[in-house]
Amino acid sequence: MPAPNPAVTLLILTAESSEAERLVATLREAGIAARGMVSAQVERLGELLARTPCDLVLCCAHDRDIDLEAALAAHRRLDSDTPLIVITGPESDAAESLRARRGGARDLVRRDDPEHLQLVAKRELADLYQRREARALATRLRQCERRAREFIEGSLDAIAFVQEGLHLHANAAYLSLFGYADADALAGATFLDLIPAEQRPRVREFLRAVEYSDREDGAELDTQCQGADRQPFAARLRAASSEIDEEPCLRILVRPAAGATTTLTESDNGSAETMPGRAQMIAAIAARLDAEHRPRHPFALFFIQVKGRAELLRDLGLTTALTLIEGLSEPLQGILADHAGGMLAQVSDDGFMLLIDGLDTTTVEQITARIEREARLQRGRNGGEREDEAADCVVAHVLVELRAREPSDIVNLAHQRCLRLLAGGPGQGGMGKPTSLASRTKQSAEEGDEQIAERIEYALEHDQFRLVYQPIISLMGDNQEHYSVLVRLFDEDEDMLEAKDFIGPAIRRGLIERIDKWAIRAAIQALSEQRRAGHNISFFINLSEDTFRDPSIVLWVCDCMREFDVRGNWLTFQFQEALVAANLAGLSKLVEALRKIKCRVAINRFGMAERPEMLLQGLALDFVLLMPDFSQRLADDQQKQKRVMELANLAREFNIKSVVTGVEDARTLTVLWTAGVDYVQGNFLQRPSPTLEVSSGG
Repeated sequence: MPAPNPAVTLLILTAESSEAERLVATLREAGIAARGMVSAQVERLGELLARTPCDLVLCCAHDRDIDLEAALAAHRRLDSDTPLIVITGPESDAAESLRARRGGARDLVRRDDPEHLQLVAKRELADLYQRREARALATRLRQCERRAREFIEGSLDAIAFVQEGLHLHANAAYLSLFGYADADALAGATFLDLIPAEQRPRVREFLRAVEYSDREDGAELDTQCQGADRQPFAARLRAASSEIDEEPCLRILVRPAAGATTTLTESDNGSAETMPGRAQMIAAIAARLDAEHRPRHPFALFFIQVKGRAELLRDLGLTTALTLIEGLSEPLQGILADHAGGMLAQVSDDGFMLLIDGLDTTTVEQITARIEREARLQRGRNGGEREDEAADCVVAHVLVELRAREPSDIVNLAHQRCLRLLAGGPGQGGMGKPTSLASRTKQSAEEGDEQIAERIEYALEHDQFRLVYQPIISLMGDNQEHYSVLVRLFDEDEDMLEAKDFIGPAIRRGLIERIDKWAIRAAIQALSEQRRAGHNISFFINLSEDTFRDPSIVLWVCDCMREFDVRGNWLTFQFQEALVAANLAGLSKLVEALRKIKCRVAINRFGMAERPEMLLQGLALDFVLLMPDFSQRLADDQQKQKRVMELANLAREFNIKSVVTGVEDARTLTVLWTAGVDYVQGNFLQRPSPTLEVSSGG
């Protein structure tokens, strides 16, 4: 049985907050780390659970303001297995208990029997954890099956799944080996049709022996095979029992003997030699990663995209344009030949991927420049001599040195970066299409960007960035000390640049992700030192848009946490409200991944969206940090006070803590205290400091 979660979230249906506190205290006495949300609106049960997932629902039927029948009906409509326990008064009888159970309640507990409530809650939570574990295992099984299918599809070995002589599935290498254009063409042939007649009895007995054998590793047989053209070739068969789509079958791997002639299908462009494609590239990347997705040695993936494909097709015609693009494989093969190991694949009509082993950051940049310089369309053959010096391709890369995600994610990241470059055009400082807020407001490069970018790169290489910390103070008696982590840049003369002075150029020059990763690692290291010294602190860390769009960022966080032995619930990652709407789908996945490692999540610069409740519904948040503008002259502005109170109440309704930033005077602090705000931050309390002035408590 899995261990209980560190915290159990309750939804308590009652109009009496004192009763909810009593129930939470009762469960805590039994060792259940419970925290509760309270609501008297039973008709909103589905909405509340959709917004904030809960582990247990307690319905106080003895409360006159709670309609038990309505609560049971609302619970039945849920697409959830969250258990419902009914709390009744001392006068409840067997008929009420039966009615509640028929209505979907897991049990009925009398209000004056706390021990019974504790036992029932433990039982239901244990059952809930088992159900969740079963679902998680089923999901992992489906993922394993999907990955296995992807590896088979990308394998260069010919693999097929055969049941009673019929092909259930065959990969591209298998179809190519036997000369079939596609799976439909193979569907009319049995496996024995691919064996010469004189060899079939022997092969048939071999397959039967494997089918009824208990050996998991299967068996091998040297024999003859024949392709669709009936030309025989020597091959070795390896067969083993397997399963595909829940159907028992045989997995057969066919390897031509050395020197055997194989049949290749023609590609769409008429070439008899087929360049590896996307599936083979994904398989090659997977082969370079261990079981924990760490690279066995550093490697880089380059995505090369031809500019102006549509114009080429229009001006030169389909066949000429595609032939011209395919000619890029020659200079790319020449670049690949200068490096040990690697692979070149064509993944689309106008896109290539180049995989090279054993590179570092400097070499990657050099190869990128070489590709841009040498991967040129030979228009002299088909479209006149080249007179311009502009590159014909854009090149993006992903350097894999630390732990990575799925091989397909590495491919997708390289492609996304390439698309940004294609969309950006000139004047973007290498960033491509601006995505971050600062880039959207100032899209073109500005004067001084290059000098600041050089300072940033030098600072990254020579450790001249520094962290400063500003406390986030609780107005509600929280015993944990929270600090916002900010980044400052110092040069060799110890002159300091604040974030507002270098963030814009960093975004426009594509350096912001490197700064964020430096800040994450440095903050986690500092947090580890403070925790070992006995300080009960947590850090709030900003993520830029370029960073949170990187699919490997959570793995980077995990590696840093593991390196410095830091727990996820000591960290809160925050991103700007203005970036949420355009990235909601990706951020939802990021938030889910961060929650799996117990990190907390926040939105900063909150409160300017027209309907902020939509953001809170779309993401599972722990904190919202209001725009600093709200605290400016707050004591003299009734409209601002009303808005701050509305936002604080909205956050509380979603079980989210509110933080008001930019506090500069005592009068503002007094207003925020009465408004029900949870935390405050600002220079009035303490200016950002390079040292952490924390108390020694835990």
